[in-house]
Amino acid sequence: MIYLAFIALAAVTVFCGHKAEGASITGTAKTLNCLAAMNEARTAAGLAEFKPAAEQGQMLPENPAAKSDIRAADLWEEICQEIAGSDSDGVEAQKLKGTFLYYPGEDDCAAAVQYWKDGFSLFNNKLPPMYKVLGKPEVYTNKAVSFVALYNPKADPVASCAFVTCTKGDVFTAAALSKSHGGPALRRLSGEKPTTALICLTNPEAFTADAAPFKEEEWQKIVHAIVGPEASTGAARVRPACAAHG
Repeated sequence: MIYLAFIALAAVTVFCGHKAEGASITGTAKTLNCLAAMNEARTAAGLAEFKPAAEQGQMLPENPAAKSDIRAADLWEEICQEIAGSDSDGVEAQKLKGTFLYYPGEDDCAAAVQYWKDGFSLFNNKLPPMYKVLGKPEVYTNKAVSFVALYNPKADPVASCAFVTCTKGDVFTAAALSKSHGGPALRRLSGEKPTTALICLTNPEAFTADAAPFKEEEWQKIVHAIVGPEASTGAARVRPACAAHG
């Protein structure tokens, strides 16, 4: 099963929070190598380094893709539709396996890794609980899921990253009733700024049914790597701004 953490987003603010009927949303992507930045965080916690994903279903394709069973153009369109808060059939996405990390920003690996690391603050220095689904338990927001995937302690970890650009095409949407025409006025939506995101697909899957994602010893190493040994005394805290990102 693939954990499409970011797919559950209700809407992305740069899409103005509204969905227009018939809106055309397209997506393109380029692959990125963020392994160095990701592995710096992992090795500090005593975890094995991510290696480049090489198996079908574990690699995010560019657009157009190399030889692959996944139609890249359709995959990125599906993902962009979900990011925008629209529904998609997810046919191509279901061909992938693993756990996603999602960063709503630019193609900056260091910034993305810091964003994922900042998800630590959501757990309040407590061992993360057993995962059910996104939002259950409540602590498991998109950012929290990304944090767990970054520090996934399972053996033989691999990752594939890409920078996706989502563009909404010109559409017409009904506005307030027009007094002069006695019906809905059509308002043209165009020229909106594209939405961008950096995402990584990681394997093995970060979550196992009926189990917490980390053992106590693994968690303490992660805590030590992020906030230092004094965290166990309650003296250290991640910076307050981190808690603002859910």
